[in-house]
Amino acid sequence: MPELAAAPAFVTVRDLNVHFKRSRRVGDAVRAVDGVDLDILAGETLCIVGESGSGKTTLVRAIGHLAPITSGSVRFGELDVAQLPRSELRAMRRRVQYVFQDPFESFDRRQSIFSIVAQPLRVHKLAASRAELETRVHEALEECGLEPAGEFAKLYPHQLSGGQRQRVSIAAAIVLRPELLIADEPVSMLDVSVRSEILALFVRLKESHRMTLVFVTHDLSVAWEIADRIAVMYLGKVVEEGSADQVIGRPANPYTHALVTAIPVPDPHDEPPELGVRGDIGDIVGIPAGCRFHPRCPYAEDRCSGAVPPLAEVGKGHRSACVRNDELDLQPPHSLAGDLTT
Repeated sequence: MPELAAAPAFVTVRDLNVHFKRSRRVGDAVRAVDGVDLDILAGETLCIVGESGSGKTTLVRAIGHLAPITSGSVRFGELDVAQLPRSELRAMRRRVQYVFQDPFESFDRRQSIFSIVAQPLRVHKLAASRAELETRVHEALEECGLEPAGEFAKLYPHQLSGGQRQRVSIAAAIVLRPELLIADEPVSMLDVSVRSEILALFVRLKESHRMTLVFVTHDLSVAWEIADRIAVMYLGKVVEEGSADQVIGRPANPYTHALVTAIPVPDPHDEPPELGVRGDIGDIVGIPAGCRFHPRCPYAEDRCSGAVPPLAEVGKGHRSACVRNDELDLQPPHSLAGDLTT
């Protein structure tokens, strides 16, 4: 784990907005990402968590300008991704690579595994000869546990298991030696027996390549396993941010508390916890006034609908967006807290 307090911000996101028009006839926009401020520290693993529809995927796509940026900035040092012309965007994207949830859908099924992993090198013209191309592709496959690489390179996506296809997707991402690797729910479609192997692979590659890793997941137990820091999103906004110990061990925001409480604990004597949360995440088109979570929050008061609470310090490096930050003392269930901290 890097020394987070001393680590510089590798990527800075400021007042980032990604809004989509619903149709030509309707004026309201879908505010998928709505005023997000976020620092991604060099060498860290940052997990972005939240329910489906919270804006996680749109946020990480905007970081590499795969989603249109309505306003705000995403800076890699002095480079503002939102302002880069198309001619410079390709060079910047060598530094940022993605691993998506379903590799089978992101592959051209007519291409061999060799062609899939070699394509980024060909696009960026990074192999001077066929021999160099083969060497780099085989190295990437071997790093991702696909051996013998020469045999796997001849296969096609339909001939591989789900875990093997995800390893190919990771190999295609790391073959460019990126500085930032963004993984969007990369284990959610895999068998439980394979998930831990893929998570360990991400951690090993991050360390060996000295990359920064942004990992998107709806599963806080996955975040606990690999994260240095966690950012929790709800309806387009970050509502809590801090170290894994802070966010999961001592959640400050009622939404985060509900997510942590919902983590299943393998103890047959434990009763299912009472979450107190009403309904589901709701429609991002009809975002409520004030705190976005207040219609579902068991701790909501009248003032919660009056203004959008900013992210405020609740501890060193720990921030929460709640008007009752100073009043609430939220703790996960005792058995859960003990299980996570042992």
